[in-house]
Amino acid sequence: MNHLNTILTLLALLACGVYAQSAPPLTVVVVIDQLPITLIADNMDLFSDGGFKRLDSDGVFFTECRYRHGVLETGPGHATIATGCDPKTHGIVGNGWRNPDGSNEYCVQCDGVHPLPSTGGANVAGTSHCPENILVDGLSDAWRSKFGTEAGIWSMSLKDRAAIAMGGKNPTGVLWANGLEGGFESSSYYGVSIPEWCREYNEGISQYQNRTWDRFGISEYYTRCDPDSSDYERGGNVGLSNTLPKVMPAFDTLKLKEYGAALKSSPFGNEWLFGLAKTCIAEEKLGQDDIPDLLWISFSSNDICGHVFGSLSHETLDMTLRTDQVIAELLTLLDTTVGRGNYLFALSADHGVCPPFESTQIAEGLGGRFSFKTMKADLNQALQSDVDAEAHSSSDFVVELGIPDVNFDRDAIRQAQLELRETATRAVNWLRDQPGVADVVLTLTRDDVLAISDSTLRSHVANNFYPGRSSDAYFHPKPYWQSDGTTSNHGSCHDYDLHVPMFLMGGSFGSGRSAVLCGPEDLAPTLGEAVGLTWKVPRDGKTLRK
Repeated sequence: MNHLNTILTLLALLACGVYAQSAPPLTVVVVIDQLPITLIADNMDLFSDGGFKRLDSDGVFFTECRYRHGVLETGPGHATIATGCDPKTHGIVGNGWRNPDGSNEYCVQCDGVHPLPSTGGANVAGTSHCPENILVDGLSDAWRSKFGTEAGIWSMSLKDRAAIAMGGKNPTGVLWANGLEGGFESSSYYGVSIPEWCREYNEGISQYQNRTWDRFGISEYYTRCDPDSSDYERGGNVGLSNTLPKVMPAFDTLKLKEYGAALKSSPFGNEWLFGLAKTCIAEEKLGQDDIPDLLWISFSSNDICGHVFGSLSHETLDMTLRTDQVIAELLTLLDTTVGRGNYLFALSADHGVCPPFESTQIAEGLGGRFSFKTMKADLNQALQSDVDAEAHSSSDFVVELGIPDVNFDRDAIRQAQLELRETATRAVNWLRDQPGVADVVLTLTRDDVLAISDSTLRSHVANNFYPGRSSDAYFHPKPYWQSDGTTSNHGSCHDYDLHVPMFLMGGSFGSGRSAVLCGPEDLAPTLGEAVGLTWKVPRDGKTLRK
């Protein structure tokens, strides 16, 4: 019997070793911030053979990939991709939330850490960010547990919340663009300084000054867009014109924030990030030994461009064409440095986007704009109109109103000698009567969520609900209604926000299009199974391996 046990143990160890060795030298996960499925499916004929078309032919293109949660923002989307869980589990219910004590919390807010500036060293007087608000282990964490301290795990983005969510709790490094000119920085959570190769790379930030952004494709490509310089575009908000071509501003040390805003809104922002990724691959020798490495890249300029110019603009199509070129160059680089067929590659998006209703491509009579500032003022006036003068509060009862979050000031309501639930119910009923509102539902407690009558809406809200972090009510607009604050926005649980592309290429993933119903929460479990990872808690997502 002892011999049999020994043999069985050896066989089990051998099987584990073979499974572990099945992980290729490098896995790369790319997230495109704000990429609705339509931008890929409707424009596949315009792409190069080496970018999205290659992912479509050599990998699996999941065409029915939709988010299950209800707050379609950068923070929840990236955390869902990175962990394989819904916000109800990983806890990132939005880009930020209002705590029970009334304080506001940024999703990657972190006490006790300071910035590691783009120029090197540390800024001990400042405050910075970390992943502590993420409540479960992610792909990066399981990767570290499986492959040890020698595995390279890098995450990078123009946005801090994107890079931090992907990197997990114990990566090799996490980098994001600062809020000024766009140089890459980090926080003391991850070390004592940014890498020297990153500091040197940052010295090239001025290279985009006075650069011209012209159309990447031939003019006929853009006939499928709205007219250039449509009335709804807002290029002036970032110092750029509303027409192509347009010119980047000069690099002025007195106007670094203006330079950074223009850079991040243009395809040069993606180019800047891609250059960092190429430098990281080379300097960190990713994929060059037997210990599997993991690289995350989130391209943010697509999102910022969409907000400014709109999802049906010449600029957004041009950004997408240029993103295709970046993907092609990245795959060619991986073929050269790691070996074709010797890496895993995944790509998805953190959310889609609502097109501007003013577009001629949106049916007449659909959509509109909310002035949430005016609506919030009118709602507060209505709620306080019948409050006794002696009990009247000088503070607003409703402190946040937008798509999809509604929050109340509990102290102000209490000081007015009112009950929270009664006041919230009055607010919800008032909002339901406003133009463009499909529904507003209370989410004060889990029981409120379970009581939502619309089963589809209930599912989205429930998958996003985490007690103490979720908003007090969920605002659900009618189709193509959005805020007047940006040209195109996202956040709702309409299909244009939920439906995103997902590609998997390499290993045993196979090839061809798949119409299986799935979501980005399935990406981490699928990659995890492919390389033999284990999780500390069960995933909400499922594996998509055949």
